[in-house]
Amino acid sequence: MILFTTGEVFKMTGLTERSIRYYANLDLLKATKNDKGQLVLSKSDLENIVQILAAKMTGYKLKDLIEQQPSLTLIKNDMTRMITDLENVLFYLDLEFSEENLIKNIKLLQNYNIRYLRKK
Repeated sequence: MILFTTGEVFKMTGLTERSIRYYANLDLLKATKNDKGQLVLSKSDLENIVQILAAKMTGYKLKDLIEQQPSLTLIKNDMTRMITDLENVLFYLDLEFSEENLIKNIKLLQNYNIRYLRKK
């Protein structure tokens, strides 16, 4: 089994070692230490990182992921809804700023903020 140190993961992905250690401390990763005392990650840990980052993008908080990590299918469904909502926002932002369109823009942006930026 191939294992990666946090430093190697950082060099390959840009994800900080501090974030990786934090996820491991929260038991979101099953990382272990090698004979040098370095935290090492397996392929399964890397898959969990993908799931963690994708869940965070859709508005999940880490504390929620500790209790129950949503499936990748659920996260993908959330992302699809997010993209659709953003496309709606972009459509209305391109329209003339009539009073009616301004109100629609505010509603769409407010709903987006509530649903994705302050959710869960």
